Amino acid sequence: MSVREPSRLRKALLAGAVALALTGAGSAIAWSASDTPTPTPSPSQPAPGKSDKAPGKEKPAKSQRPQHLHSESVVKKADGTFETQLTQQGTVESVSETSVTVKSEDGFTQAYTVNAETRIIKFPAAAADGSPAKDADGKRLRPAEVAIGEIATGVSVRVSGVKSGDTVTAEGIVEGSGTGPGKGMGLGKGLGLGQGHGKESAKGHGRGLEK
Repeated sequence: MSVREPSRLRKALLAGAVALALTGAGSAIAWSASDTPTPTPSPSQPAPGKSDKAPGKEKPAKSQRPQHLHSESVVKKADGTFETQLTQQGTVESVSETSVTVKSEDGFTQAYTVNAETRIIKFPAAAADGSPAKDADGKRLRPAEVAIGEIATGVSVRVSGVKSGDTVTAEGIVEGSGTGPGKGMGLGKGLGLGQGHGKESAKGHGRGLEK
């Protein structure tokens, strides 16, 4: 073996190592080029699977909200005694100086005794286009407390009362726009004309008319 042969062998080995290294680098480059990164959504573009509005969160139209026609509940008063309270929405079937009879849409009918303690609130009739009634100066007319003689048969009312035996005494009567759909009767001793909730509605929590 000549002196040149080991030198040639070393060169051949070195060339093979370089080729192997280049081949590995080329594979790494090729792998990197073929691995497409996942795009990041821009701030103006929502992420997949998400939307601005969650399904089922839209509020139903006012006409589609449930209407509480009538209910009866027993409450415990602050002095420890119990009281049966009634609330009803319906149409006046008959009315006198001492009583009023109301019929709900489902046919339920109840007669109420009216006395000096019964508060009667009447809302002004709306304008022909459905907008709130206004006076000559353009100011919105407010509901007013009236006598039982101002309540006519055929009008829509909300009534709250207290039951004792077979007699129900009306504590509050509301006629007019205050009888629309809502979460609760919103009637009672305080005559809260807004939306009430559960048993508290019978006590008139909400936007009441102060005496």
